[in-house]
Amino acid sequence: MVIDVRNIDAGQAKILLGSASSTKKSSSAKKSSAKDKSASISSSDEDSVELTGLAGQISRLVNQMKTAPALDPDRVSPIKEKLSNGKYEIEYVQVANKLLDFESAY
Repeated sequence: MVIDVRNIDAGQAKILLGSASSTKKSSSAKKSSAKDKSASISSSDEDSVELTGLAGQISRLVNQMKTAPALDPDRVSPIKEKLSNGKYEIEYVQVANKLLDFESAY
């Protein structure tokens, strides 16, 4: 049974899940009575989920992020050096532009 979960609120989800489980129970009862008649019929009552497309790609990216180091030493060490020498200068225009880009993206 396929349930379209887009644009469903919590109340509707409970109703749909309840009807799906009752449908599954009744189909299970039918299958068990059919099994009694013919022992050679085999079927699976288990549900399964398959990640495809964008969901699979996101899953792979999350796994890559979990294994990647939190900091890139090649980018951090020059900044640390400038800070310790008192030569680090903030590029105000660049910071402002990044903030504006971020805000306009959402």
